[in-house]
Amino acid sequence: MNKRKVYLCGPIEAIPLAEANEWRKKATKLLSDSCEILDPCRRLHTFEMKQMKRIFELDLRDIRECDIVLVNLDLMYDKPSHGTAQEMFFAHYILHKPVIAFKSEMTKIHPFIENTTTEWRSSVNKACDTILAEYL
Repeated sequence: MNKRKVYLCGPIEAIPLAEANEWRKKATKLLSDSCEILDPCRRLHTFEMKQMKRIFELDLRDIRECDIVLVNLDLMYDKPSHGTAQEMFFAHYILHKPVIAFKSEMTKIHPFIENTTTEWRSSVNKACDTILAEYL
């Protein structure tokens, strides 16, 4: 039997790569025994405009292939992540896939982001527990 696939969605471009990878490593550790992980950070690039369309298309392909989207909204701070928002919309409204998001504090989230989320949790651990218990 094939493992279900989880796409790790969250800001990458506007934050340090170590910060973008930290939660992804934790989620991978928690989920990889039960799920296949699709991590967009596996595609290293320099965020040059000539690369961005290709990266965008590859990320959308991952979302089409996944079963569940796990989203970190803690890293959005006061600056919106257009890529994260587009990926959430694509997964939830276009593909009708479950989008499990986590954010330690529920302040400063735009209603559009709230509406593209199936379930909210307060940490990556709790979001992964939900995926393992409810979506596999």
